Amino acid sequence: MGCSSSRGGHRKFTYRNILDFINDKKQDLKLDLTQISSLSSKNSKSEYVDLISKNALSRNYKHVESVLVEAYLKGHTVNQIFDDYLDKGLEKVQLLLDRGEISVAEEHIARKTISVGLEHFRSAILKDRQDSNQNILCLNLENDIPDIAIDMIQICLEMKSHSVYNSGSNTSIKGLKTLLDKTSYDSIYIFMCNRQCCSATVQNHIDDTVENLEKINNMCQQHSIDLYIGGPATSLIDDKISFKYNKFLTFSEI
Repeated sequence: MGCSSSRGGHRKFTYRNILDFINDKKQDLKLDLTQISSLSSKNSKSEYVDLISKNALSRNYKHVESVLVEAYLKGHTVNQIFDDYLDKGLEKVQLLLDRGEISVAEEHIARKTISVGLEHFRSAILKDRQDSNQNILCLNLENDIPDIAIDMIQICLEMKSHSVYNSGSNTSIKGLKTLLDKTSYDSIYIFMCNRQCCSATVQNHIDDTVENLEKINNMCQQHSIDLYIGGPATSLIDDKISFKYNKFLTFSEI
């Protein structure tokens, strides 16, 4: 098992070392993590959330990754980790911004830190995983800059061995038909957030968002693609769109 060593010869194992070992062995192992856990067994949910938000604001993506990996090794599913810990960590950062305790720049830095930690977490848990099921397109709407939620959706789907195409942030739907003509997709996933960082659902953009969703739905019907739209801001569009869609409000519903 990989590790780091001090000058005195003491070996230090990280959660990433343990996860790499498990992946290399390609088998499930029963682990006792109590001696190296940075969290107590009691009230661990709030501790996870605190660690994620504090390390995000401190620009420590490695600690964010370690918290996610630790939760995963303790048996929490990826969906549970995103619902109960990572999303709650993002909410805590947003709350600090709403209270005026941090600046918009600090909130953006925290989100970027979480995004980097999340990508490292993805690389760790999806090592050597084979795509064998559906082709899925994860799509962020135009005027939506953040992509953490859509990245979490991607990981949830990849854990089910789906092949996921992630368009990233601020994606214009111009030319989307060309893409759908070239590549066969089974589903399209869109996430609609209601935090400060997301602008597709603000009043100035909601009409454009609804128009884009109508166009996307029409293309989905033409190409026999299932459309999934999730997130708390779906409540803002339900009385404005003309079509029915597959709704999810939590990552555990994916």
